[in-house]
Amino acid sequence: MDDHFQAFSRASAIERKAESLSDPIARLRYLRKATANPAPRPSRRSWIACCAFTLFVMMWRSDALVRQSEPPTRRVASPVPPAPYYVPNVWPVEQNKEYDLYSNGLRIENRLMISNEPRSYRLIARDSGILGPLRAQPAGIVFHTSESDQAPFEHEQRHTLKRIGQELLLYVRNHRAYHFVIDRFGQVTRIVVESDAANHAGHSVWADSKWLYLDLNDSFVGVAFEARMQPDQAIITNAQLRAAKVLTEMLRAKYNLPSENCVVHAQVSVNPSNRRIGWHTDWGAGFPFREIGLPDNYQIPNPSIYLFGFEYDSAYIAVTGPDLRKGLEAADERVREAADQRGIGPGTYRRVLQQRYRDALSAVQNRNAAEENQHESN
Repeated sequence: MDDHFQAFSRASAIERKAESLSDPIARLRYLRKATANPAPRPSRRSWIACCAFTLFVMMWRSDALVRQSEPPTRRVASPVPPAPYYVPNVWPVEQNKEYDLYSNGLRIENRLMISNEPRSYRLIARDSGILGPLRAQPAGIVFHTSESDQAPFEHEQRHTLKRIGQELLLYVRNHRAYHFVIDRFGQVTRIVVESDAANHAGHSVWADSKWLYLDLNDSFVGVAFEARMQPDQAIITNAQLRAAKVLTEMLRAKYNLPSENCVVHAQVSVNPSNRRIGWHTDWGAGFPFREIGLPDNYQIPNPSIYLFGFEYDSAYIAVTGPDLRKGLEAADERVREAADQRGIGPGTYRRVLQQRYRDALSAVQNRNAAEENQHESN
């Protein structure tokens, strides 16, 4: 016992001496010298164990001290996780009736803010179709273009641009059409408060890895760019692009939104009467996913196809880009594979899926009606 105590006492002395050396190189040289020339010891095994332990502790502490002594500019940031999993850290700096200001530089104008129907929707399990819990927090973002009047984005047109932008904001407010509008100067205006639904998505379908969403007015935030889809022309300005990036960061941070639920209107819009997707086709091509910090969600297999058997026509293909079409092809492949597994043709299987859509929609509507009647009776 005395031998072990002496060994550990010497190790402690080495540790204290090493800590007193501010230069990490000198500290390491001392450790090597001290452990290479130990004092007489009763047991070689106990001394080796002691030295190994001391060297491990001191090297760990030395590394920590070196990192702490480095100036902030020399620190190496941890790698940013891949976009599908990374949720930005954004927090409010100032919030009042006139505007909100956030830590990433986002400013939201609140002067036209208005209420609508409270946000409330029923989650649906993607694989089973079973109705899940009621929810009042947004699940994602749908990006739109306003398809409103445009003027050349030039200095001489600034008064016309401002007038058109103001008219658009008033129209959106009157129709409670979107939660946010990004005008051509990059100004972000809150219209419908996020706690309420907005009339932005209509008949629509989306799904993430766990849940299925029908009629995204209630479940998703609507963000509209003052823009019009035009071939071979820049759809939005650089100012709008910067504003969209910081707005998306804020919404994802505030509601913990997965990147796969940040999609464009052309991906989610459906027409139940003819069982085709693309009733609205804004942002069918050209959306700057990467530039605003998102993966290329165009390539996600379209849920309305492989879950509900929706199809698309040549007109839809004509206005969509090659990236979005990859998502359509991937969804079609899922339909073919599932049909093969069941030993039926793709057309027959699509009809089965289309009936599933009608059943799911009916179940949600019936549940909503029942809950509304119960609320009124109470």
